Amino acid sequence: MMGERKCMSFKRRAFFYFFLLFLVFFAASCATVKPGLPVKKEKDFIPAGSTSHSYYHFLLGQLYQHSGNLDRAMESYRQALGKGEKSAFLHTQLATLYLKKGQPEKALQESEEAIRVNPRHLPAYILLGGLYLSQNQREKAIQVYQRVIQIDPQNQEAHLFLGTLYAESKNYENALPHFKTLIEIDSRSLMGHYYLARVYAEMKRFSEARSHYLSALEIKPNFEPALLDLALVYEIQKEFEKAIQIYQDLLKQNPSHAEAHHRLGQVYIRQNKLGEALTEFQTVDQLTIHNHEVRAKIGLIYFEQGRLEEAIAQFSLVLSAQPENDRVRYYLATAYEESKDLEQALVEFQRIPPASAFYVDSQVHLAYLFEKQNKIPEAIQVLQKAIQTKPEQADFYRFLASLHEKSNQYEEGIRILKKGLEVAPKDEKLLFTLGVFYDKAGDWQEGIRQMRRVLEINPDHAQALNYIGYTYAEKEIFLDEAETLVKRALELKPDDGYITDSLGWVYFRKGQMDKAIVELEKAHKLAPEDPVIAEHLGDVYLKNQQDDKAVQMYERSLQLDPKKTEVAEKLKKLRREKKKP
Repeated sequence: MMGERKCMSFKRRAFFYFFLLFLVFFAASCATVKPGLPVKKEKDFIPAGSTSHSYYHFLLGQLYQHSGNLDRAMESYRQALGKGEKSAFLHTQLATLYLKKGQPEKALQESEEAIRVNPRHLPAYILLGGLYLSQNQREKAIQVYQRVIQIDPQNQEAHLFLGTLYAESKNYENALPHFKTLIEIDSRSLMGHYYLARVYAEMKRFSEARSHYLSALEIKPNFEPALLDLALVYEIQKEFEKAIQIYQDLLKQNPSHAEAHHRLGQVYIRQNKLGEALTEFQTVDQLTIHNHEVRAKIGLIYFEQGRLEEAIAQFSLVLSAQPENDRVRYYLATAYEESKDLEQALVEFQRIPPASAFYVDSQVHLAYLFEKQNKIPEAIQVLQKAIQTKPEQADFYRFLASLHEKSNQYEEGIRILKKGLEVAPKDEKLLFTLGVFYDKAGDWQEGIRQMRRVLEINPDHAQALNYIGYTYAEKEIFLDEAETLVKRALELKPDDGYITDSLGWVYFRKGQMDKAIVELEKAHKLAPEDPVIAEHLGDVYLKNQQDDKAVQMYERSLQLDPKKTEVAEKLKKLRREKKKP
């Protein structure tokens, strides 16, 4: 009720991009001479035959770079590249410095130039791939990393980036080989096991996901992303205690871990432990600032616990900061309705705009509240306006027709339902309701035809099967077909008291009293508050000469519905017969 947990998604990119940025700079720094170490004149740094002028400026650039003077370092590297010098390393160094200074376009140009100078210079490719990603040029980034793997099939960064890019676009079949290769290169590859687990989880191959999350945690036991994702897998597999243990362990290490508290609260909700869930969400509320989603959940728990004033306070608090939050406004209106503050409920339901996903339900609630206050014209007006606003919503026609049903205006109800079927010709609920209206208007044959239309759309519509079967039993026609239809309905809904009553009534009409008694007694147990079922059971007892039981059932029927004059007459006649000598 508090919303379903989504499976972990590669849309959650923060960790990946942090890792990507780290590797981009790491790759560049690997090509940088470390301070305190002797400088070698290697071909990747300064080509053989370079002038002392170039080498001098290269060394000077290194000194400036390590002292943090990026502008002077860049100037020195450019001077080192003067007079026709070509160095992929220096172009990559310049690209790295431009990136650090927030000039990605110039960094891109230098990376591309580095590759032109040396088409096999891997640090430039890694940097270029990251730059393409930062500009959302995913296809170009993929091509760059594929080129890296062509040059160096064992390059772990390229496999990691390619696998993650494929996974984010849900191309899992292409992602898997890259993460598997990481593990083949290094069986203790933390990122290989972690991302392979995430892909398996996305593919709903949860056993394999668990295995690789556990492998990642063997390598790094406190690796939080793997712990959180593994807990989610446990939740999906309904191993709640294992998930709870992970969250509690995280909270022992860090009692202020808001996400662990939140996740733990969600698990408690799934276990229907509302008190424990409330405690966790209240902790999250204290740890975070303006967490409106958590406050809404706190309000919903209060609502479930019947603490309506506290629920209203939480929902109102959210709406004071987010007045456009129609979902929470719907919760607030419903809380007012439950607390019997109908006027305020009306105000809040009326504030929900037509564009909202909660508009349809809000208008139905509005009409219901007006009806509850015996303001039928206002209820009708609400639904008529709603139909004008959203004519495609079949429920509006159905509820509007039901308002006319209460005043026995069946013809008007039929007209409204037919209008609804013009926009939703295959809506099962509309067709079923239309069949009921025809029956109540006295045209039971047309009612049966509408029920047949329902079954053409959905052969397993239990209510339509039951309606036809019960109608045939009432009319004492086609009783064998009636039995078949009702039995089929019972297969679909075996513990439905009303369908069980229909089967008992079919047996009664067929003269099979023993079977009728069995089914009707069962129906009465399933629906003890239904006066019609009690009356039917009384009729069968009477027919079976069990007068005392018949009296009890008729009395029960009248107790449930004192307006049933026919039952009162049956009871009166039965008592009169019992007094005869």
